[in-house]
Amino acid sequence: MMHVRLAAFGAAALLALPLAAAAQTPAIDLAFTPEAGIVGTPVAARASGLAPNARYTLVWRSGDPHWRTQDGKFFGIEAPETARALASGVSDAHGALALRFTVPEDFGYLHDVELHAAGAVPDAQPAASQGFTVVPHLTLAARSGPSGAPIAITVTGLGYRFYQVVWHLLYDGAQTGWLSAVTTHGTARVTIPATGEIGVHTLQAIEGPTAPYLNGQQSPNAQAAIPQVIAATFRIVPGAAVPAPAAAAQQPKRLPGVATVETAQAALTSDTGSGPVGSTIDVAGARFAPHAAVTLTWETLVGNRLSGSGWSTVERPLASATADASGAFAVRVRAPEDLGGSHRLIARAGDVQATAPYSIVPSVEEIAPRAVHPGETFTLHLHGVGWTETANTYTTVLDNGFIGYECGFNSGGDVIVRVRAPGRVGVHYVDLYPTIYRGQVLGPGAPPAGAQVNGIYFLLPMLNAIDHPGEALPAFHLSFEVR
Repeated sequence: MMHVRLAAFGAAALLALPLAAAAQTPAIDLAFTPEAGIVGTPVAARASGLAPNARYTLVWRSGDPHWRTQDGKFFGIEAPETARALASGVSDAHGALALRFTVPEDFGYLHDVELHAAGAVPDAQPAASQGFTVVPHLTLAARSGPSGAPIAITVTGLGYRFYQVVWHLLYDGAQTGWLSAVTTHGTARVTIPATGEIGVHTLQAIEGPTAPYLNGQQSPNAQAAIPQVIAATFRIVPGAAVPAPAAAAQQPKRLPGVATVETAQAALTSDTGSGPVGSTIDVAGARFAPHAAVTLTWETLVGNRLSGSGWSTVERPLASATADASGAFAVRVRAPEDLGGSHRLIARAGDVQATAPYSIVPSVEEIAPRAVHPGETFTLHLHGVGWTETANTYTTVLDNGFIGYECGFNSGGDVIVRVRAPGRVGVHYVDLYPTIYRGQVLGPGAPPAGAQVNGIYFLLPMLNAIDHPGEALPAFHLSFEVR
């Protein structure tokens, strides 16, 4: 029996189980019309065989999932169970009850829906229960536009269990990437550029733990109410191509600095706590010895996962300063070319030390050159790619077709990718998405020992980048021209 959180029931909290409810017979029936639907669908609930003239509450069971990451590793999903009241009402003199509710914006697939007598204790057996299936659904904000126009896609009813968490998006039959909504409560909102010739283009999403599962209706995990494909079309119309925004404008907002005191004598602060490679950092020290010579170093990791020798923490010189008569100093430095993720600024004067954290976030340069001939090479250049299992890899999509991935650990976060231009003359689009390098898919619905083998989708573009586990990593959108 799932545990019910009282807070979810609000004013209709189930406090005490009436003796009459406990003595009810199994003749109680609960039914929904329809039995499945997309988010927002009106549903009629009808129950019979209840105690007459008694109040009941309809309770919706779900989960509150989150990604599991620890010490740079990925371990899948945890999903505590949740419950909330959908509707309440009083049965008639014959023990019949009619209620209405709207399918909430929540995770897709089968949910337990329970009918509880008013005043029942949290772990009481429900008076009746029935399943309701939330059906995945895909919609577009606009159905037409010129080349490069943003196609804003919303997919509701995505799941969080092993065989439900990933849906693959295809554009004109080419795989663009994967959709998930673990931390966005079952709804993924992604935007891709309109690419290709003038005319109609198809978008379709297909479920699959490793890749689009084309005959999923024949799988052992098939659910009759879950569609094999959810799809839409977009028409590219004549007009000037819409270029991607400038690369510099796509940089995440910098976070404020956080001070860390390691000894009672000294402290180190920075004006910002994050930024891209090359970003300025104003560092200030306090309570060092008067007129002390201070060295400032940058802590990082060196190594890789493939050589067998692993990696180690090292410090690199960054700057030096001299404290004033009060023991304070200030120095401006730039974030070095290095791995993305957490680092430490370390200030030392003799045996006195203080540190401040700083995170490098990924950044991207403009495509070079911006105009090429068919088949010529153009270059993508990323900085600040990370080292953890969730930040080590970016993926590349060309004209809405996935072409490969790139890693940044061995190169210290500095990633250079060379790609051949397509043959079609006109504007083309490159999108760079974070993903998961590797890990275990532990959690609800996974095989007993986890699922390292079935995590192949890890190296595919994670289109709903806001749902990325571990680090908050941006997606980047670029364009170039073939002449």
